[in-house]
Amino acid sequence: MDHLAEFLFSLIASIALISSLFIFHKFWAKTAKTYWVRIIVGSWLLIGEIWFLVTKDIFVFKFADGTLNPMFMYWELCAILTVTAIILMVVPSKLNLDLFLPFAILAPIIVIVVPTADTKSWGFDNFRYWNYYFGHLGLMFAYLYTYLFGYTKAKLSWQSIRRSAAFAIFLATFLMVWNMAYSPNNPLEPVPAGEDLNKWWGPNYLYKFLMYYLGMGRFSLLNQYFLMIFVLMPLILTLCWTMLYFLRPMYANCGTQRLKFDIHENILGFRTIFTKANFKQTSKSLLNKITTSGKKPPLDKN
Repeated sequence: MDHLAEFLFSLIASIALISSLFIFHKFWAKTAKTYWVRIIVGSWLLIGEIWFLVTKDIFVFKFADGTLNPMFMYWELCAILTVTAIILMVVPSKLNLDLFLPFAILAPIIVIVVPTADTKSWGFDNFRYWNYYFGHLGLMFAYLYTYLFGYTKAKLSWQSIRRSAAFAIFLATFLMVWNMAYSPNNPLEPVPAGEDLNKWWGPNYLYKFLMYYLGMGRFSLLNQYFLMIFVLMPLILTLCWTMLYFLRPMYANCGTQRLKFDIHENILGFRTIFTKANFKQTSKSLLNKITTSGKKPPLDKN
């Protein structure tokens, strides 16, 4: 693997920084009472986003030679999450966390852990390396920091599940409509053999990040949409919600109040369900059902 040192450095740095939120939680709780962490993280994300928008010609539909710009209006998930993370650093809100937190955890993990052909070619001297890896790390850190240290009252609930599911459906549908609008070919027909998916599906074919690598990128766009909505998205959301079920906020009120946490009560529920009293009550109830199930009801003499 090319540039293995760069990949390992970003991976180790990511693990170390995220782990520090849990290992050195008292330190981070003290910083939650100030603004400097949010200013640093928000500034880094803003610089990276501006650099990306300018250097990749995001708002240019066609180049001077007439070819389509594959980065035109780049509606990629992490690009959207970077903007929402910058907003979160300025104005922390429960709505922001409910909508985007599941994806802000899972998407950067996949990006940092799974190398691509592009990332294998980047060295320490390439700013894109720092923008890519540490931009995604900053994105994940921004959401976890706000969530764990009680800037809002966000937690996994039926409301947060509905909101994140609504965002997922909206994003998948919006991208499909966008692809259909700018695709130079019929979106209802599959891709002929030998054609380049990026050129065939137009300037913003973002389904390739899942469909192409899963071997389904040559299906028609409509088929890809249905697979995304009814198969992949439910699996992704279930995984995200499961992570959040085990990942609970550690503090409330901006790091001023330590929340009590017991893995048996809060996660597994052993102390509240599998108690001696509950066992006796359940056994007695089950025994009564067994002993009375064979008895016939008394006859009505009238």
